[in-house]
Amino acid sequence: MQNNQKQKTIFKCGECGEEFLKWMGQCTSCRQWNSLEETKSFSAKSSLNKSASISKAVLLNDKEPQKTQKINCGLSEFNRLLGGGFTAGSVILLGGEPGVGKSTLLLCLAKKLSNILYVSGEESLTQIKERAERLKVPFENLKFLQENDIEAILQNLEKENPNFVFIDSIQTVYQPGNRGFTGSVSQIREAAQSFLEYAKKKNTVIILTGHITKDGQIAGPKLLEHAVDVVLYFENQNDGSHRFIRAVKNRFGAVGEIAIFSMNENGLVEIPAGHSLLHINEIGGIGSVFCPQMEGSRVMPLEIQALVTPINFPNGRRIGENIDISRIHLISAILEKYAGYKLSQCDIFIRVRGGTSLKDAGGDLALLLAIASSYNDKALPVNRAIAGEVSLTGKIRKPSHLNERRKALASLGVEKALWGGEADKKITSASINEKFYSDVSAILKDEFSK
Repeated sequence: MQNNQKQKTIFKCGECGEEFLKWMGQCTSCRQWNSLEETKSFSAKSSLNKSASISKAVLLNDKEPQKTQKINCGLSEFNRLLGGGFTAGSVILLGGEPGVGKSTLLLCLAKKLSNILYVSGEESLTQIKERAERLKVPFENLKFLQENDIEAILQNLEKENPNFVFIDSIQTVYQPGNRGFTGSVSQIREAAQSFLEYAKKKNTVIILTGHITKDGQIAGPKLLEHAVDVVLYFENQNDGSHRFIRAVKNRFGAVGEIAIFSMNENGLVEIPAGHSLLHINEIGGIGSVFCPQMEGSRVMPLEIQALVTPINFPNGRRIGENIDISRIHLISAILEKYAGYKLSQCDIFIRVRGGTSLKDAGGDLALLLAIASSYNDKALPVNRAIAGEVSLTGKIRKPSHLNERRKALASLGVEKALWGGEADKKITSASINEKFYSDVSAILKDEFSK
């Protein structure tokens, strides 16, 4: 085999995978600095005359496709996040800050699964066992391996033939003989590729945990996220008791889905859809607005708080918490243009409560009324939902997934709502007192002229 191959040295970017013939300080493809690593490449000579087995292309209708079987993990929120459950042969990357609860989540998943091999490169058997006892995980279905060598891990996988493999974490696994230290770009890339090949060959579900860097990205090459089937981000909220898991890549379900858990001494407890992290009956008053935001297929109740204070000079400040500052500038400009509000001579402070940031386009109308309420120093009704998209022309459009928002409001006990757009008598909800507005000046006149 060696006679038919020619070895050459190339430099490969650990972020985007682009290859170069010589080293450069910056990758010209993804613009990352110091991301090129020296690797060896073998170019094989042509072997068309040899009788090697070559895969043949087939038509899709030549063979009946097998229906994908979903495996229930025992957590309904996690099942929904994965599009109905685990898919055999899938590789899932679970990223989060140290201490957020990644290892706890793995053991919570182990309660309802069978034939599991837990590979730890960070914690000892005693640490894992103590946590498993506290979470009441049955030991008969869970085997533990403390190992960092990828070759030793693969040998154990071949021997045990588990249905589920937990690698905690991918940054601690290394391949002997490979360039780079443990946790380097090349080591993580090679380890992930080995696990990916094993999962597809054995139809095994593999979960890889990964640490988050200071800028909020999973440590390691970006190719790691491209290679796996599902990428989940595990986030700790400001109150310290709630955990959010977001799907940023999903080959088996919707991207943008979110699962919410509360953390206590018994592990992670699911917070099902239809529950709020806020006391909705308290939302309202001057500068306070309730906004039902869509997070994937789930409705997240948010409170938008606004404080508008006049100043003695132009170009006031715009400060926001859990909201993009440019969005505050945009809504402020619309109010100044179509309502005559002198917001350029005011400081505007915005705070979004509820566990997540304001990203939904349907939150435009809620943000607009919160700012207008504080500017006019007039209170808004309590326990009323507001959602709608505000255009640059001063028009208000209907928010997306209106029926889903209505269903969520009904389960939360909310009886009043303001929506953007024209009312449709055919789909108007009978259980909610609704009003529809399609113009900014019209809604401001009704709300603040009294």
